[in-house]
Amino acid sequence: MDTAEPTYIGIHGYTIKKECLEQGGLKLIKNDLNVRPYIPSSPIQSPSFPVYTETEHNIHVPRFYGIEHYGLPDVINVPRGTDIKLKFEGSLRDYQTDIVKEYIKNTSTTHGGGGLLEIPCGEGKTVIALKILSELNKKTLVIVHKTFLGNQWIERINQFLPGARIGKLQGQINDIEDKDIVIGMLQSLSMKEYAEDEFKSFGLIIVDECHHISSEVFSRSLTKIITFYTLGLSATMQRKDGLSKVFKMFLGDIVFSKQRDKTDTVLIKAIDYIANDSEFNKVIMDQRGNPAYSSMISKLCSFGPRSEFIISVIITELKNDPLQQIIVLAHNRNVLEYIHDAIEHRKIATVGYYLGGMKEADLKSSELDKVIIATYAMAAEALDIKTLTTLLLVTPKTDVVQAVGRILRVKHARPMVVDIIDTHDLFKSQWAKRKKYYKSNNYKIMHTNSRDYVLNKWNEIVDTPKKNKCLIDVSSIKI
Repeated sequence: MDTAEPTYIGIHGYTIKKECLEQGGLKLIKNDLNVRPYIPSSPIQSPSFPVYTETEHNIHVPRFYGIEHYGLPDVINVPRGTDIKLKFEGSLRDYQTDIVKEYIKNTSTTHGGGGLLEIPCGEGKTVIALKILSELNKKTLVIVHKTFLGNQWIERINQFLPGARIGKLQGQINDIEDKDIVIGMLQSLSMKEYAEDEFKSFGLIIVDECHHISSEVFSRSLTKIITFYTLGLSATMQRKDGLSKVFKMFLGDIVFSKQRDKTDTVLIKAIDYIANDSEFNKVIMDQRGNPAYSSMISKLCSFGPRSEFIISVIITELKNDPLQQIIVLAHNRNVLEYIHDAIEHRKIATVGYYLGGMKEADLKSSELDKVIIATYAMAAEALDIKTLTTLLLVTPKTDVVQAVGRILRVKHARPMVVDIIDTHDLFKSQWAKRKKYYKSNNYKIMHTNSRDYVLNKWNEIVDTPKKNKCLIDVSSIKI
């Protein structure tokens, strides 16, 4: 719907008439909204892509970008969405109630609005979102990027909003009529074309793990779906490629950010893996003379003695505490398959996979196993297994915030992280960053190497206070 007003919010986002822009204004907008992901330490960068659309007379920009730079529009043509009547069955913790109130404060009955909630893993962001949904009581589209996340949402909806009519938007399935809440797959919403009025019945959009939506392909979904209210959820709003600004333009700014409770009594067991193998210890370099990270990860994963040491760690830790449940994470599936098969064939413990593409019933079955084998990609999302107590990091990674959060979804007596440290320089620098994160959360760090581990010899890593330098005026001292 077009209007005679200079600016308005409609089904294409925040629309500005080109004739109303000052000289150079159109060029400025296009410069702002042609974005480029930054790839650290790479001489080859990705091409830029636009997060705006235009016609001969208008330019359509992300809603919150438009509001920030041009103010509230003259007209709001966004449909309010279908009213629904769902009662929230459950109770929130005090901090969760505060988050709901803070979000509601950032909405308006005249222009809608919303924003982002940055909530650590295990702090109940799905439950908080459902409470917000019940407060606004508008037909809602929940966008997820993994099928198992959609299934988790359905479970929570049935638990906290019983009686809700749930639909699905995925592939050829377009079940949105006469539904209260629809679970939509990000891939389908990004790639498929929909009629302009397809989403007019929705009054609220919830984007789970919204940091994913900034890519060139996925951001297209938010140019198709403009709702009166917006809500983005993630444990971390920072993208390493610098494109956090993209989802903020579409969904709003962070309205509440909760830090993880630093009273978590997490034990870190850091183990230097030592190998007397010159080929293994050699760093693979790429054509530009830089360490070839992916090739180095593959080298770690294919080195049999290292994999056998990790299996021995699993055996030892289960002997130390038979009641714990361990999640084993790595980048590559080949090492995970090796560990899984060894545990199964040697009858070390019950073991199951938790990998992308698995059926929901198989994932549920794995949740009951003593050892769960998963990729970092799966753990980076809302993997929700409340019984997990121990995390084993098989391959090195810089950012383990999401992974550690998987063992903190409920309070355990002593959650534990077993961190395997490889002695190559590029991996030692990653360990330094993980160690910094552990220290920032007051986690107890015990350190050893693969030889001393079998002897149960450990040293605690503690911060040594820096000595103050004594500044003396030496100008009057005779030498």
